[in-house]
Amino acid sequence: MPVLRFPAPAASWVERLPLGDGRLGAMPDGGVEEARFDLNHEGLWSGSPVSEAQAGLVDPATAAQHLAAARAALTREDPVAAEDELACLQTVWGQAYLPLGTLVLRRQASAAGYTRSLDLDTATHRVRTEDLDERSVIASPLHVLSIESSLPVTADLQTQLRVLERTSQGDELTLTVRAPSDVAPPHETGARTPTWDDGPGRAVEAVVVVRVRPTDRGTWWVTLAAETTYRVPDMRLDGDAAAAGQRARDRLDRAAALGVETVFDEGTRTHRELFGRSAIDTAHDDEPDGWLPDRLARAFCGGHPLGNDPGLAGLLYDVGRYLLISSSRPGGLPANLQGIWNDQLRPPWSSSFTTNINLQMNYWSAHAAGLTETAAPLRDFVLRLAEAGTATATRLYGARGWAAHHNADAWLYSTPVGHGQGECRWSAWPLGSAWLACAVHEAVAHGAGKDEAARIWPAVRGAAQFALDWHHQDATGRWVTAPATSPENVYRHRGRDVAVDATTAMDQQLIAHLFDITEELGDLLGFADDEVVSAVRDRRPHLVAQPVVVATGTVQEWDGPHEEEDPQHRHVSHLYGLFPGPGHWQGTARQAAGATLERRGDDSTGWSLVWKTALWARLGRGDKVGDLLALLFRPVPQDAGPEAGGLYPNLFAAHPPFQIDANLGYPAVLVEALVQSHPGLGRIELLPALPPQLARGAARGLVVRPGIECDLTWQAGDLVEVRFRPRQHVDVVVGYRGGSHRLVGSGPVHLRRDDFAGGTG
Repeated sequence: MPVLRFPAPAASWVERLPLGDGRLGAMPDGGVEEARFDLNHEGLWSGSPVSEAQAGLVDPATAAQHLAAARAALTREDPVAAEDELACLQTVWGQAYLPLGTLVLRRQASAAGYTRSLDLDTATHRVRTEDLDERSVIASPLHVLSIESSLPVTADLQTQLRVLERTSQGDELTLTVRAPSDVAPPHETGARTPTWDDGPGRAVEAVVVVRVRPTDRGTWWVTLAAETTYRVPDMRLDGDAAAAGQRARDRLDRAAALGVETVFDEGTRTHRELFGRSAIDTAHDDEPDGWLPDRLARAFCGGHPLGNDPGLAGLLYDVGRYLLISSSRPGGLPANLQGIWNDQLRPPWSSSFTTNINLQMNYWSAHAAGLTETAAPLRDFVLRLAEAGTATATRLYGARGWAAHHNADAWLYSTPVGHGQGECRWSAWPLGSAWLACAVHEAVAHGAGKDEAARIWPAVRGAAQFALDWHHQDATGRWVTAPATSPENVYRHRGRDVAVDATTAMDQQLIAHLFDITEELGDLLGFADDEVVSAVRDRRPHLVAQPVVVATGTVQEWDGPHEEEDPQHRHVSHLYGLFPGPGHWQGTARQAAGATLERRGDDSTGWSLVWKTALWARLGRGDKVGDLLALLFRPVPQDAGPEAGGLYPNLFAAHPPFQIDANLGYPAVLVEALVQSHPGLGRIELLPALPPQLARGAARGLVVRPGIECDLTWQAGDLVEVRFRPRQHVDVVVGYRGGSHRLVGSGPVHLRRDDFAGGTG
C-alpha cells in the first residue's frame, strides 16, 4: 500500500503530510517534543456576502454604455480603447481562504529512532520514536481530528486571527476567533489589508474545541473539532459563535461515545471506501522503498525520473486521488487553489476559485478515477454561483442566463475583479459559466444518469442562455463574441499589448461544447422543444467546428493572425476543444494542435504542464507525454522563476508556489495515456499515448465514457488484456492499434491482445 515516509520532522510547510475530510484540514509537522498541526476549515474565509459590493456595483445603464463603447472600439480596430471601457465594469477583489490556527501538542519524548509517515490507503499520519507512537486521522463524517499518543500530552491553540475568547475548563480548551472583513490578494500591493469590521454580518466567526483525555489502554487521546458561522448549503453566514461552539462540542461528544478505536476505524473506512476504487501500478519488481526523500533523490539524479523509478507515476496517481478525497466531499465547498490546506493570511491568489482553468482541473480526475462523489461540491457550488451570476449577467451585460468571471469565492463572487485597474487579459472574461457548466456535465458523460442530468440542468441551461446572448452578429453580420479574450494572454497591436478582440478560438470552442451538451441534456430530459435547446440547435452551425489554422501551421488564438506577445504563454486556451473539450479534431486541426504545443514549448507552471501533457495524450504522442512528465517529476526549480513546475518534498505540486490543480489533474493525464473515451464518438482507445518510460503496468477501476469500468494490463508497451464492466447498456467500439472490437450490452467483457483483429504490434 502507498505510504510516504520521512526520517525527520518537517522543516518546512511543504514537507508536512496533509490530512483532511473535505471540511477539516490539518498539516502535522511530525514534531517530537512539540508537534504542530496547522488547521484549516472549509468555511473560514475573509469577508461576507456584502464584500463583492463593498466599493459599489456598476449600474445597468452605465454598464450598457461601456459595453457598447467597447464593442464600437473593436469595430474601429481600437482594442486599447475597448479595454479602457471594460475596466469600468470591474469591482474590487474576491475574498481569501484563511488559516484557522495551529494545534500545539507538547510532551517529553526522545527523537531516537524517528520516523513519520502518511498511509494514503488509511489516511493515517504516524510518528514513531523509541518511546513515542502517535497516530492521527481526520474522521469523516464526524469531522473530528483524532490523535492518539502513547505519551502524556498537553495542548495549546494558536492563531493569526482576532481572538474573541479563549477558555480552558477541565480537559477542554476552546478558542473563538473572528476573521478579517476584507483581505486583498498579494498582488494588490497598495491595499490596506487585512481589515477588520466588528459589525454584525461582516465577518466569519469560528470556534475550535480540543479535548485531551487518557484512554483505558494507557494512551492519551486528543480530539479536535471546529465550526464556523459560514454555512455551506446556503453559502452564507448563519448563527453566532455560541451556536458554532455547541456544534463543535456535539461532534466531540459523539466521538467520545464511539471511543478511540471506532473513531480511527471510521475515519479509515470512509476514506478507503473511496480510495480503494481504482489503482494504477507502474512499478517494476525492484521498486525503491524506504524514505521518500531518498527515493526522489535517486529518481531525480539524472536521466528521466520515470525511467529511473517508473513506480512514481503510480504513486503520484495515488497522491492526487488522496488529496481530492481529502479536500472535496459531498455537502462541502469544492477544492480551492490549495485544496483545503493554507497557512497564510494572504495566500497566493487568495487560495480561492479560479475558473479559467484551475477549478475545473481540480476535478478532471474525479469521474475517471471512480470518485464521482468528490465532484458533488463542484456541482453544488456551480448551481449556487449560477444564481448569483444571473444578476451579474443582467446588470453588466443585459443578458439572460448567468455569467461568471475568472475569480470566485465562498461568497459566490461573479463580477470582474480589478477595481478599475485590473488588466483585461484576466478580468474581461464572462464565460466562466460556460466552462463550469461543461465541467459539471462530465458526471453525466461518465454515466451518472438522468437524475444527475436533472440536477445540473438549470446551470447548463442558464449558461447556454448567456452564451446565446453573448454570441452575436456584428454590424457586418459576422458572428462574434465581442469583447472577447483568451484567458490571461495578450497579443501585440500597434506596439501595445492588448487582450481584447472580436472573438477568440476558445470562445468558439467552449460555446460549441456548451451548446452540444445543452442539446444532449435537453433530449435526455425530454426538453427537446425548450426554447433554449431549440435556439442552441439553430445557432450551433454558426460556431467554428474546427479551429482556424494560420500560415505558421498553428491554431489561431484570436480573431486574426495577431503577433504573439509571449509565444510560450502558460495558457493554451485555444486548444480547449481538443482537451478538456470533446476532442473531435481531425487531420489538419490535429497537426496544428501539435505545432501549437511545440511553439508553446514544454516547460511551464505545474498546472500548465498537466494541461499540455493531456493535450499531447489526446494527440496520441506518448513520447511527448514522457517529455512533459519529466518536467513535472522534478524538484521545484530554485532558479527558474515562477513558471517552472515540479514537486515539493511532500509531493505537493508547484505553480510555483504550491497550487493543488496539478496534483488533482495529473491522475486524469495518466488515465488519458492509458485509455481514452472521447464523448460523442462512441469509441474507446486503449494505450493511445503510453510514454516509453511506463512500458509495463496494470490499472483497475478506471471509468471511461459513457460509464464503463475498465481494468487493463500491458507489458513491453503492448496490451495484454482488458476487462470492461458497463454500468448500463452500451454500444461502443474499442480500438487498439488499428484493430477494433465492438462492445454491446451491459455484462462484463474480457478481451486479450489477439481479440483486436487487424491491429498492428
